[in-house]
Amino acid sequence: MKFAIWGFQKETEIAQHVKEILDSLISDGHELYILDTFAQLLDLNYPEVHPITEGDIPKDTDFIISIGGDGTLLSAAQAVMRAPIPILGINLGSLGFLTSLERDWRSEFNNILNGHYQIEERMVLNCRLEFPDGSEETLWALNDVVIERADVFSLLPLEVRVGDKMLNRYQADGLIISSPTGSTAYALSAGGPIVDPCLDAILITPISAHTLSVRPVVLAGDQNIYIKLSDDSDHARVHVDGKNTREIDSSIRLRIRPSSYRIQLVVLPENTFYDKLRKKLHWGQRSG
Repeated sequence: MKFAIWGFQKETEIAQHVKEILDSLISDGHELYILDTFAQLLDLNYPEVHPITEGDIPKDTDFIISIGGDGTLLSAAQAVMRAPIPILGINLGSLGFLTSLERDWRSEFNNILNGHYQIEERMVLNCRLEFPDGSEETLWALNDVVIERADVFSLLPLEVRVGDKMLNRYQADGLIISSPTGSTAYALSAGGPIVDPCLDAILITPISAHTLSVRPVVLAGDQNIYIKLSDDSDHARVHVDGKNTREIDSSIRLRIRPSSYRIQLVVLPENTFYDKLRKKLHWGQRSG
């Protein structure tokens, strides 16, 4: 089998896990690749492992092994947005909603190599920035598109339309437009609902809205959402999966819709989304 190792953190614990994974896969005769910057960070010296850049992952790779946390997996997802390569996440961070394996990954990792896994396809958001000169830029998000104020001392006025219908004119610190996968990320912290990641839906969650009656909204997953700053003097920042950031003003319109791309996540049949909710959010446990 062919594996690509992915990460970007320089920590002793991560280096130890990466070396153990590489040693195991090399001994089993698999073909291995590793992100070049990751190998340099960890000072790895494995002649059998081929360094690659973010843009040249072999298309016939069986798995990308993401080693870190959810942020690392989101980075891997950006790299394979146009290629249906399954991502296997090993959580060495804190929460780990997107990853399948934890620090005690060894037995379950071997089970996956023996075919004991499932592939979940996750919805991706297409975020297009439309500029006044007619040009465009398109970005993709597995989790969310976050629009936040550039000026810390003022609320952000945002006009949101669903298709050709007005939804609302928000006054808030910002908006989170998320996929169901992203419902357990920033949107959850802002009071948004938890949505089953197998659904096709788009969530709009205001960040500290000025009016208490403004609540999160869940829309059908086939909608086109248009967002503009409604005040000519305002500026904002757009963050896509917490990685790609753009500055916008009232002359730029955002269009967010479902993408034709799908991200494939490797999951264990006995570790469902509902199991993760109970474990990660400590549901059913007494406090104190």
